Amino acid sequence: MSQPKGSVGVALAVAVLIIIAVTSVGYYQFVVCKTNSCSTSTSTSSAAAGCTPPSCITIAIDPGAATLTTTAFSPDVATLVVGVNNTFQVLNNDSQSGGVFHSLTADTCAQTGQPCPFDTGVIGFGVTKGPFTITKPGTYAYYCVVHPTTMVGKIIVVAGSGSGGASSSSSTSSVSTSASTSNSIPTNALPISILKGASADQSSLGFGPDAATVVVGVNNTVVWTNNDVAGHTVTFTSVPSGAKVSSSDILGPNATFVQTFTVPGTYHYICSLHGWMKGTIIVKSG
Repeated sequence: MSQPKGSVGVALAVAVLIIIAVTSVGYYQFVVCKTNSCSTSTSTSSAAAGCTPPSCITIAIDPGAATLTTTAFSPDVATLVVGVNNTFQVLNNDSQSGGVFHSLTADTCAQTGQPCPFDTGVIGFGVTKGPFTITKPGTYAYYCVVHPTTMVGKIIVVAGSGSGGASSSSSTSSVSTSASTSNSIPTNALPISILKGASADQSSLGFGPDAATVVVGVNNTVVWTNNDVAGHTVTFTSVPSGAKVSSSDILGPNATFVQTFTVPGTYHYICSLHGWMKGTIIVKSG
């Protein structure tokens, strides 16, 4: 049975209009989801309910993130301290080409039988998802399900007590320190975060944890990471007799400072730029 000529003409006209509409946009985005992660969200909010700084931090997806390889997330390495700021939210700020879809998904979410500690699902530009709270110390790698090979990051969770629970965490890269010239940090080094917002909030602990205990020969190297937007220092004000330590220069955002302790005793330090920021390291014999 022959197709009516009028119908053929209408079909051709519709096809031409679709081609013109698609080619006029000039930007295409395809979402390929891994197992257990492909929910989407298009609603927007300025802040997720229950996420209040400085106890809750924001990880932003940066503009142009789809084309970035190391700075797609801000910060792309975040240090959280249990009981201090171990809650976070995620904000998609990628406005490129009118807005790009992304996600922040824990690596384990796609692994059968493994827990999924956090997953925003696929979210549009301007969308905030969370809050997410992590209570177990460790290193949590994550990726964007839309751009899994280029958009990656990690969250380091530190025990609030500053004792052995944090030893399983790994430290950040880009080591900058006046106390050590080596780019190699022991895997059992104790991480301490210079907390986001510490420079503007005199009630902030400043350092997380602000009191830490290390054991010589076990975890006696400490790595401070500046997670604030302002510069800070780690300046020792008192050390045990016979101990030799170096204070840091001014640490910019995301910079790190490394110090290894070999003499047991109590070490007190401050940020020389913000006097309310104080910390203590207790070193015990192995």
